[in-house]
Amino acid sequence: MNDGQPIDAPELYRRIAAGDEAAFSQLVEVYAPRLQAMAARITGSVAVADDLVQDTFLKVWLTRDQLADVTHPAAWIKKICFYRAVNYVRRQSIHNKVINAIGPQTETTEMVEFRQLLDMVNTAVQQLPEKQRQVYRLSREQGLSIAEIAEHMQLAVSTVKNLMVMALKNIRTALQKSGYPLFVVLLLDFLF
Repeated sequence: MNDGQPIDAPELYRRIAAGDEAAFSQLVEVYAPRLQAMAARITGSVAVADDLVQDTFLKVWLTRDQLADVTHPAAWIKKICFYRAVNYVRRQSIHNKVINAIGPQTETTEMVEFRQLLDMVNTAVQQLPEKQRQVYRLSREQGLSIAEIAEHMQLAVSTVKNLMVMALKNIRTALQKSGYPLFVVLLLDFLF
C-alpha cells in the first residue's frame, strides 16, 4: 500500500514487466484515482471512467513486457487512458449523429444494422495479422499518430504506414465479402 511514500517507479515498472502481480496492484493503487478523475472529466461519466480505467490497466498488464522499454511509463499509461476516453466521446458523438440522422422511429432497425457492422469490423480486425492489428488498434483505438506508433513499436514510419494501408485494405475486403456496399466500406476508413 502506498501511504504517501514515494515509490521507486523504475523498479516498480521492471517488476511489472517481469509479471509481478503485487507490483501491478501497487501501480493500480497509485494511478487509478488520477486516471479515473481524468477520464470522468473527459467523458462526463464516473461509470464510464471506471470502465475506461479498467480497460487501461488491462492494456498495461497485457503489454507489460513492453513496459521496460517505454521511456516514460507514467505518461504512457496516462496517454492510454486519455485516448480511450477521447475515443469514447468520439464514438458517442458518432452514435448520436447516426441516431439524429435516422430519426427515432427507425432507430431500432438501423441501430441493429449499425451494431452488426461494428461487429463485422471487430471480427475483421481480429483476423488481421498481428502487426497490422496492433497498428490499427494503436491508431484507431488509442488515437496515436503514425510517428507515435512507429516509436512505440520500434518500426520505421514507412513500415507503419504500409501496415496501416494493408490493415484497412484487409478490413475493406472482409466487409465487401460480407456484402457491404463499397461506399459503406470506404466510409469506415473515416469512422473507425
